[in-house]
Order: sequence, then C-alpha cells, then structure tokens
Amino acid sequence: MKNLAVKGFSEQHPDGEVVRLSDTDLAADTGRLLEELQSISMFGADKLILVDAASSTIHKACIGAISVGWSDCLLLVTAGDLKKSSPLRKEFEASPDLAITICFDQSIGELLEFAASFMSGLGVTIDREAVELVVDAVGGNAALLQSELTKLASYAGEDGSLSVSDVNEVIAGNEAASMEGLIDAVFSGRPDAAVQAVTTLQQQGQQPASVLIALTNHCAVLVEMAAAMEGGRRADAIVKEWRPPIFFKRHNAMATQLNICGLPQLLTVAERLRSANSEVRRKPLINWPVAERFVISAASSFRRTG
Repeated sequence: MKNLAVKGFSEQHPDGEVVRLSDTDLAADTGRLLEELQSISMFGADKLILVDAASSTIHKACIGAISVGWSDCLLLVTAGDLKKSSPLRKEFEASPDLAITICFDQSIGELLEFAASFMSGLGVTIDREAVELVVDAVGGNAALLQSELTKLASYAGEDGSLSVSDVNEVIAGNEAASMEGLIDAVFSGRPDAAVQAVTTLQQQGQQPASVLIALTNHCAVLVEMAAAMEGGRRADAIVKEWRPPIFFKRHNAMATQLNICGLPQLLTVAERLRSANSEVRRKPLINWPVAERFVISAASSFRRTG
C-alpha cells in the first residue's frame, strides 16, 4: 500500500516531498512527527509523510502529534493489525480528517510462488520445504520476506542451492543475533536501537516472555560481574577470566556494558525485570507492550548513567 501511495503521490505532485519516519526515528525523537506535520515543505511543495508505527510507544507519539494538528500535508501511518480497542485506531476512526482501512496480506500460496520466483531471479535454487520454512518464519509479511530472501541468497552453496538445513541454520543464527542486539542495546543505553530490536523479534515470532527471560539471565551475569568490579578490577579482565567462559566475540560488548551499568542501576533493573516477568504472565493480552515499556525504560536509565 505504501508503494502505491508514494507512486500516486509522485505522479500527481512531481515536485512533492516524501518524508519517511521509522520506529527508530520516532523512538529517538518523539516530537519529530509533530515537527514534520506542522512544517511547510521546502520550496512550498506538497508533502507526504510515511510513518511505520509497529510499536505501542510510537502509537502514542502519533496520537500526540495528530491531536495538535498539522499543516497542508498528507499522512499515511502503517501500524499492523490493530484491535478495536487500540487508542491509535480509535483516534483515526473518531477524526473527520482521518480514515482507516484494512489491508489484507497475500495468501500463503502467493507468497510461496513469489519466494520461489524471487530466488530463481537471483540464480538460487531453493527446496520447496525451505521456501515454506522462510515464509512461516516471517509470519506472512511480504516486505520482510523479500528482505530475508535477499539475505539467504548470500548463503547459497557453490552450486547455488539452499536446503532446509541451510535455512534452519541461518534463521537460528538471525534469531540469536537479534536477541543479542536487543541485549546490547538495552545494557549499553541505546533505547532507539532497543525498540528496533524488539520490533525485529516480534516479526520473527519471538514471545515477550522469552525476551524478558533472556534479559533477566544477562542482567544476572552483569550483576555478578559488577559486584566483582567493586574491588577495583577492570571490566575487560573480569570478562576475560569469567567462568563459565564468555564467548570471545562477546568480550568487548560485555566489558562496555560493565563500564556503563553500575551495580546499583543493575540491581534496580533486575528488580524491574522480576516485576515485568510477573506482569507478562498476569496480562497475556498486553504482554508485548509490557515488555517494550520495560526495554525502553531500562535502556534509557543506562543512557543517563553512561
């Protein structure tokens, strides 16, 4: 839908300006959307603002900006599958200046056919079962499917083929990398990167409980390491000598986090994690917003102390 909107806008307004705002952009600066809505495009041209609002935090930024108002511009917000109780959906439905529409995903058959054709165009032969595995992994998201297929093509063997085992290995590696990306973003005080990592994990089908458990386990290790630093030892030395051993490629990241996160802050976050885990179990219908709220809060607290 976004591509069609941009194409139609460009055809009708050849001198127009298209502004794209991602979750990461708005997480870093929640007032950015309001600025774009109220500002006039360069040279007075028409303006189309595209917003990807995958997270509930960005929904709040959209609602806040929309409630203030905007100049003469067009706004298109894509926000996934919104329930009737969603505040963002209610805001759009209640306003006479806004409209909401449901966009249906492509069928599984269409996605499978597209995937096979796309890989063939890249010169890669991929098993039918492997194609089904990729489509299932992206949850039927067509845009994400193309992105993942492009990455997978680089893993094709010398004969230009991909098997089910190849795809399984790559997907497992990507999921591990995404979880590590979230952990690093949180404990190095980068809330914008943390929000993006949460979005990626959601798209991969990860459960919020698993995300919070991974953060809890990592925080527990950092607490022990930070306690060991109280005696004046260097972070890099503690990480290098830790038992059980830390994978060598993770040494720099762990040492950096120890230098950013003080023991009192880590203990506070550990307590918040216990509360978040409990809340996710008690409120399954809002478990992702709970996890996301914790992630942003924790990452922001470490940014302030870093």
